[in-house]
Order: sequence, then C-alpha cells, then structure tokens
Amino acid sequence: MRKNKTRVVTEELDRELLNHIRGLGHSTVEAYREWCDQNGFSRKLKKSWNQRCQERNFSLQSVAMERLQSHRRESRNQSHVLREVIAGERSENEVTLPHLKRLCENLRISRRPKHERQVNRKVLLRLFEHLHNCRAKFFDGSPAVASLGQISGNTYVEALAQIAANSSSWQRPVEDWKPRSHSSSRQFASLIRHLFVKYDDVPLILDTVWFTGNRKDAAERRFWYIHVGRGQNIRHCKLPIPLTKKMAHLFMRSPNELTIDQALRWAQVLGLGGDEHLARAIIGTRLIDQFHNDEFWSSVIRWFISHPMLDRTHVGPIIDYLQYQRFVPEHVYIANGQREETSPPQPNLSMNGRTPESLLRQVHDWHRKLNNDNRYQIQQWKSSGIQNYEFIEGSEKKGTLRCWTIRELLSSKALLAEGRQMKHCVATYADSCARGFCSIWTMEVESFGGMSKAVTVEVRKSDRMICQIRGKANRLPNDKEKQIIQRWAESEGLRVASYI
Repeated sequence: MRKNKTRVVTEELDRELLNHIRGLGHSTVEAYREWCDQNGFSRKLKKSWNQRCQERNFSLQSVAMERLQSHRRESRNQSHVLREVIAGERSENEVTLPHLKRLCENLRISRRPKHERQVNRKVLLRLFEHLHNCRAKFFDGSPAVASLGQISGNTYVEALAQIAANSSSWQRPVEDWKPRSHSSSRQFASLIRHLFVKYDDVPLILDTVWFTGNRKDAAERRFWYIHVGRGQNIRHCKLPIPLTKKMAHLFMRSPNELTIDQALRWAQVLGLGGDEHLARAIIGTRLIDQFHNDEFWSSVIRWFISHPMLDRTHVGPIIDYLQYQRFVPEHVYIANGQREETSPPQPNLSMNGRTPESLLRQVHDWHRKLNNDNRYQIQQWKSSGIQNYEFIEGSEKKGTLRCWTIRELLSSKALLAEGRQMKHCVATYADSCARGFCSIWTMEVESFGGMSKAVTVEVRKSDRMICQIRGKANRLPNDKEKQIIQRWAESEGLRVASYI
C-alpha cells in the first residue's frame, strides 16, 4: 500500500516537473539543466514551489527583454528587416513589429482574396527598393488613415503589398515616380495616381481602399479605384446601391472627410433632391452600415425630402423604427435546438400616405413599448477594448466640482435601462453590440446635486468612429458634452464624425 502511494506521489512530481520544463520552453531534462547552468539555477530536479516561481519569472523577464531588444533592432534596421520579409527570408515568427507580422500574413496566398491571390515578391521588392531610394515616408508602421484606427492593413507598408498585387494594372513604371512632398499621405496619393490613374480624376475618398486589408469587399473596392483610374465610370462597378449619372458625379465630388460608404449615401440623398443637412443626418444612422433593401430605403429618403420642415433630429429614430417594423423578427426563440423567427411586425410597411405627425406618434409609442419589453434583457457581450473615461473639473471650495464619466454598456439589460431613462431606442442596438458591429456608451455627470445622465454614444467598430451622440428624447449634444467626448476620443484614438 505504501509503495502504491509512493508511486502516485512520484508520478505527480514527474508530471509537475514535465509541465514546469515545458513552461520554460524546453523539450528535454538535459536542455532544462543546461539552461539552469547558464542562468545560475540549481541543476537538481526536485525543487520547491518558490524555486520554480523564480525560474518562471526569470524566463518571462528574459523573453520580454529579448522581444524588446528584437523590437529595437527591427526599429533601427527596419528597411533591412523589411527587405528580408519581402524576399521571404524572414517569417512572421521571426519579426516582432506588428505591421511586419501582418505583412508576412498578407504575402501568404491562402490569406488573400481570390482575384488578388498572388503578390509578386519581385514586384514588391522592386517597389520597395525604389521608394526606399527616394526616401519615401512609408516604412514606420504607424496608422496611415486616422479614421480607420488600428485595423489590419492600415499602414503604408501593408498598402504596398496591395499595390504589388495589382501590378498588372499599373499605367506607368514606378521608377518614373519621385516624391514632391514631405507629407506621407500626399506622397502616397501621388504614388497611386502615378501607378493606376490614366486621367487625374480620382477623388481622395477612394484612397482609403488601399488600407482596408485582405477582405473580399476591400479587394472589390480597390478595383473601383483601378476602374475609375482608367477613365471609366464608377457606375459600372459592382456598387452596393445603384447610382444615377448625377449621383455618380456627386460621389466623385463628395467631401474628403467622408468614408466611401458615407459618400455613397451622400450622393444618393443629394441626387434624389435632398440637401446637405439631410445628407449629414442620413449618414449618421444605421443606413451607413447596410445597403440591402435599397428600394424601400430610397422611398424613405424621398419621404424625408418631401417633408423639408421635419426636424432632422428625428431622422435617426424614424429609421430605427422603420427598420424594426419592416425587417426585424418580432420574436426569436430556440425550438429543438434550432433558431426560430417570426415575421416582423409590418413586413409590408410602406411610406405611402404617411404624415410626419402620425409617424412621429408611432415612433413615440414604439419607444414606450420597447422600454417595457423584457425580451431585450437576455444578451451580454464582451468589451470593445476601448477604455472608460473620467474627467474632473471645477472647484470643491466654489461648489462647482463636477465629474464626467463615460462607460460602456455591456448587456441588453443595460441598454434597456439607458433607453428608459433617456427616452430613446438604444435598446434596439443589442444585436449590433453582440455581433461586434458597434459599442454603446453612456456619459454621466456627478456634482453636489447627485448623478445625472448626459448623453448616449455609439462607436462604430469598423473605423472606430463616434457616429451618434444623443441626449434625452434624442436631443443633440450641447457644446460642453461635445468637448468632453472630444477629450475621450483623443485619449482613445477615436474619431468624431464630422456631422455631429
């Protein structure tokens, strides 16, 4: 009996020792003992818990220090490392800089869209050598387009891989290009126009297509750039919504601060006869993320245009109401392990004969019903990774002390409570939050009089843009609230939409 106990204890010790050795990154006992000799630890295998903790901590510190030194070496000799990555002499496991790791992934055929499958390394190396000799400012790895944030593909180095993947569409040899500006963004705009544009008539908003990574839709939009650069009409591309000649002209002349999706809606609204005020209201709604069911939504836009005296602050709530009445199932439940959905409340809803007064009354009744509907209290989701924010101002002695806080709402129950207090429809964003399309935040202010709600904020994940800010009953934010949100945006690398 005692022998059996001894055998069990020995097996447990052997298992602990093996896990410890593997945790340090060694495959054999001899390799572990050699590591102990090199770093001043005892060669014996039977060690206390404290001794093993010391070895693990030393190993972690050594790995961290090695990574830091590798990072510094790569930063100092970045052009040399980049040349080796392009030539295939370094893999993603042999680099530490994030944009170089992503570049290694981009150069793998299996990671690329079908019609951009092959990146010719010789062409990319030729492109790199010329740009390096010209001292172009494309190699530091910082985000190229601030509004896109830290998404994969948003560096000049990664964009060069996309340019090389489309080398068959080059209009001129890269060797004929020389930088004429010290600005990296202007240099890049000049480079892609030199390579792809036959006639100088490509809007700056299309430049972002080179920084959106390897997604299929991103590759399709790079084709838009090439197609327009050849002198062809944007209408002949595979667009998410059809554009008339007038809309296509307006798209090509849309404000540079807009994204491509926003520019499409902008052109559509103005092309149908709307004004810029309505266009900015429309591009601040959920219509900027979805382009299906365009026939219905075009009728909605025409309805807004036909009622120019309607306060544009109602545009977002009305669109949310129409979306949920016509397209969102009234109930979702699980039956026999499968998801079952009922029909939307009004699947045949149309805008014919509707007046602003009646529609606003229906929106108000829907908000009230929504805030008493318990079916929205069942979802939770992970944090977006954006940090909460706190800002203190004023003086305690003067009685003007105020503490502003911005925090993320992480459940449908929290959204429902927010909607009830603020009298708007933020509870309907539960699915979008759960799927990671956006995040919803509440801004509160605490003073000597207590805590009060200020505004609710929507942050779109795809481009880290603050796209909606609404106070109680869908009021717009005041100047002070905008100022606090701008501080938060700057601290977290977010962008505030120009139409807010």
